[in-house]
Amino acid sequence: MRLVRTGALALTLVMAAGTAMAQEAPEAADPPQAPAAPMWLVSCSNQMQPDTLVCEVSQSIVLTDDAGRSQRIATAAFLRAAGSTETTAVFTFPYEIDLTRAPVLSVDGADLGSLAWQSCDAQGCYASGPVAEDWLDVLRSGEALVAHLRARNGQDYDFNFQLQDLAPAMTVLP
Repeated sequence: MRLVRTGALALTLVMAAGTAMAQEAPEAADPPQAPAAPMWLVSCSNQMQPDTLVCEVSQSIVLTDDAGRSQRIATAAFLRAAGSTETTAVFTFPYEIDLTRAPVLSVDGADLGSLAWQSCDAQGCYASGPVAEDWLDVLRSGEALVAHLRARNGQDYDFNFQLQDLAPAMTVLP
């Protein structure tokens, strides 16, 4: 009888100690995570005009299929040359767009303006236009920029660009 009680007591002590240790063990810390990539990228080059630095702030919409292949669908970019106060919007869209209708831009549901088609090449079709100071104010304070287009088959498409991080990225432009 004494052996059973001692064994039971020992088992109880071991279980209690295990429970206490489990309760006292510090929680494993989550591994540190890399900061999220900015939504808007800044790049500068003088490749087109060696004596002029041109910088752009851009965001691309990229789709990835089940096999992991990625394809850029659209890009919104805002360009400015060093020493200039003029900003130009340049958007790249996929083929099959109705080029007889200008892309219309809106921010948070309010119409901003439209762009003019420039050309198409292997990368897609390009539309651009000057960006007025009031456009910049709306873009900096908005949440979503939407480019409204119509395909050649008559279907309407909206390309949504998030405006988070645009304001600080724009401060980098010359």
